Order: sequence, then C-alpha cells, then structure tokens
Amino acid sequence: MNIRQTKILELLESNERVSIADIRETFDVSEMTIRRDLALLEQLGYLTRTHGGVVARNRLFLENSFPQREKEHIAEKKAIARRAVQIVQPGENVILDTGTTTLYIARELVKLDMALTVATTSLAVASALFNSSIDVLIFGGFLRREIPDLMGPLTEKNLAEFHAHKLFIGCDGIIAGDGLYTSDLNISQIEGKMAKSADRVIVVTDSSKFGKKSFVRYADIGLVHTVVTDTKADRGEVRALERRGIEVILA
Repeated sequence: MNIRQTKILELLESNERVSIADIRETFDVSEMTIRRDLALLEQLGYLTRTHGGVVARNRLFLENSFPQREKEHIAEKKAIARRAVQIVQPGENVILDTGTTTLYIARELVKLDMALTVATTSLAVASALFNSSIDVLIFGGFLRREIPDLMGPLTEKNLAEFHAHKLFIGCDGIIAGDGLYTSDLNISQIEGKMAKSADRVIVVTDSSKFGKKSFVRYADIGLVHTVVTDTKADRGEVRALERRGIEVILA
C-alpha cells in the first residue's frame, strides 16, 4: 500500500464518506489512478465503493476513546497485568507501551514497591506511576490529540538511544505465522522501534486480538519472546506460537 492509499484511508477516518472528486482534488491525480487505488483498498476490506465515492467499512484507527477502551475486557486485562508484573525483576529498565493493558500493568507495578526504571510514551502510564518508588522516564515528542501519549521524530530518536531489559507491548492483532498489528498508523513506527530496543519483548493482549490482522503490521513475530494473555485464547494460535519458540502465559 503506497502513501497516497494510506492518506485516502486517513481521509475516511475523518469523513465517513468521501467523493472521488474530492480525492482527485486532494491528490491531483487522474480518475483512473484513484479508481485503481480504491479497488485495491476495497479488496483489502477497508472501504466500500458507492456511486461517486467511497464509505469506510469500519473505523480504521481509534474506534473508541481511550477511557472507553480502558473499560473493555477489564477482568482479562487485570489478570494479564497481575501475571505480567511477575516477570519483572528489581533494578531492571522496562518500557511500557501506550495502551490500556499496559496502564493496568503500571498500576500493578506500583503495588510491588520495587526499584525500577520505567520508560514510556504514555502520559496515562506515567501518571499511574507518579509518587511511587519507580523512576519514570518519559520519551519526549508531540502530544497527540486523541490519546494521552507522545509521538514524532523526537520520540523515535530517544527510543533509539534507550536500552531496556524488558518491553511490555500491546497490539490490535497477533498472528502466529505473521506478526503484530496495530490499528493506528501514527504509532506503528514507534512500536516497531520499541520492539527492537529491548532484550525481551513481552506482548500483553487479551484473547480477542488472536488470529486477527489490523491496519498496520509493526513487528515480525520473530521479535516476540513471550505472550501474556487470558485463558480464552484460541488454542490453535497458542500452539502455533509455542511451535515458534514463543513462551505463552495464560493468566
């Protein structure tokens, strides 16, 4: 998928319906080129073509606000968080990804009263760790409007210079024979760099994300060392992960 096709999807995120005329005007290309783009995007399942335009087949990036997503699969996320913190050792450098499951992990880490350094792009995670015994490093960057976290070139530069013993990272889709997916194009680059900066990559995600693809593939499954999920996880996917040498912990 090229840059223009990605930009078309971003237009659809802001407008439920976009006309072909508007797309042509935005990108200054021929109608034939636009129709080829739309045919591909429809084939991939992102949109449906209508008379003179297109409509989004689903919300591509942020289907729900951060507070709403925090309240989804609460029992599973809490169980995952309680089990995930058992992996952490005193004195380690840990990265917590942005997301609601890692927010629950931050809350559990505070209870341990353990000497740690936790680095994050998430202001929500940093807030949860405030006034605890944990040293908190916030990667700099631009503040996003939709979600309380940071992004941009400065964030990526800081990540490249940081080494972590462990990374706890979420996803919107995980496929054993493929990789990790996110629905948010804005943070895919950052998540990819996080996955390369840690000695041990630990994916924390509820079972609803198993066997699913999302908008952007941000990491190869070969980068993953451990997956912590709930007991409802698809057994076929679990076995497929284990065959690839990935530890799967059911919480």
